Amino acid sequence: MNNFKKRMNEKIKMYSNDEYLSGYIKNEFLTDDGDADIFLNIEERNELFDSRTVGDQLDLVSDVYDFIEEKTSMLENDVQIHLHILGIKLDSKEQELVKHMLKEHFAIELYKVEKRYKRIKSKIFKLIGIGIVSFISYLLINLYINYDFFLEVFGFLFSFALWEGLDSILYDFSEVKNNREAICQNLLMNIDFEK
Repeated sequence: MNNFKKRMNEKIKMYSNDEYLSGYIKNEFLTDDGDADIFLNIEERNELFDSRTVGDQLDLVSDVYDFIEEKTSMLENDVQIHLHILGIKLDSKEQELVKHMLKEHFAIELYKVEKRYKRIKSKIFKLIGIGIVSFISYLLINLYINYDFFLEVFGFLFSFALWEGLDSILYDFSEVKNNREAICQNLLMNIDFEK
């Protein structure tokens, strides 16, 4: 068991460091100019277009979006992405339709994340407001009334608001901000069709 655990720790050290990941990303995606190439090979139309959708509701197969998001999630958010769709012959109208569907998908994802971003921002400002009001109340009660029950209540409110506000800033806000940048990166990717 110790031998297995030792080998496991060696693999974790080998593959989870920044140097390995940077080398993998450089070999897998990055071009000489610092942009990233992603190649999507499609053999049949049903691998690209969702057969359950028609007309104005035509959409791409969810695997296409998943593939793009999986590949781009490894890249820094400031890298220009070039998606190359290979293997399937599409006329210019279908190519524009595919580009539109990809842009629309990531625009909707951006809209969802932006709503969450605004909610978290609002939550932070409300918590800061509660924290300031409760801190001032705590000080005033301590100076003028010195009533223990209210001191405890406003002390708790101040501590809770401060803790929750910092937690939201450090974790939720930064995560949503990062997601927003990653989706924008996908929204701005260049799409080429190659035979």
